[in-house]
Amino acid sequence: MELFQLKYFVNIADTLSFSRSAELLHVSQPALSHQMQQLERELGTKLFDRERRKIKLTSSGEVFLPLAQAVLFRADEAVRVLKEHLGIETGDVRMGCNPSVATYVAPMILASFRTAFPKVSVELIEGGDGDLARMVLEGSIDFAVVTASGSYSTLESTYLATEELLVVVPEGHRLAGQGSVALPDLRDEPFLFNSESFNATIQAMEACRAAGYEPQVPYRAGSVESVKNFVRQGLGISVLPAMTLTEASANGLAVLEVEGGMSRDLTLIRAKDRSPTGAARALMLHVKMFLSGDID
Repeated sequence: MELFQLKYFVNIADTLSFSRSAELLHVSQPALSHQMQQLERELGTKLFDRERRKIKLTSSGEVFLPLAQAVLFRADEAVRVLKEHLGIETGDVRMGCNPSVATYVAPMILASFRTAFPKVSVELIEGGDGDLARMVLEGSIDFAVVTASGSYSTLESTYLATEELLVVVPEGHRLAGQGSVALPDLRDEPFLFNSESFNATIQAMEACRAAGYEPQVPYRAGSVESVKNFVRQGLGISVLPAMTLTEASANGLAVLEVEGGMSRDLTLIRAKDRSPTGAARALMLHVKMFLSGDID
């Protein structure tokens, strides 16, 4: 059981709407439903009754709600105490992250961080995972959030979160009405990807190969938003991180889970041989807490 799952559960219990909660939490609705199903499996009981378009808490859900709220309150209190202990007032931080994190997650992290540390300046550096790892080693950035930390023995890696990779197709596609799809069933579909410097692209292509075929990639694009627009025009399908598929940004697309699951880990990397500044420590802690769902 993860803290972010408790946060998701409490939010859904407040809104009584998976679609509204997905919008507020900045996650895709399929990813939110998947996490609740995992939580229910772990608890061995249903938390929500789903009737047509309405949901309500089950009796188990009503019992579990105050317990989940208490756990989240304790986590928030721990973050507050740690922030007071750090006592950071000013400083400059250079933070690296890949383009999808920079576009879809970092703005929310930094907005939240500014509330706690308004006098700390942050410069956000985008790059591929390999480039970011080298920049951390060289000392040109303080730390980075990546999806593939590499094998550098001089880097310290800290797991942050696991994120689903989801299949996206145009709304009128033959698969659009399905909730999930098996990778072998996509053998004859044209795929649209970013360049192979993006780890999610490499991971998706390797998964297709493991399913027994080489994916056809007639078009590539420089950004996730470009890929989504290509899919909307019916030029192919894609596999994208859940963070890029919020309800508002997935208009014109159908989002499907991969049967058996496909995911990537987000990792924070920093150099072992350098002590971070107080400001960098504060931001690293904030990133960890935000991505684990401990703070908003």
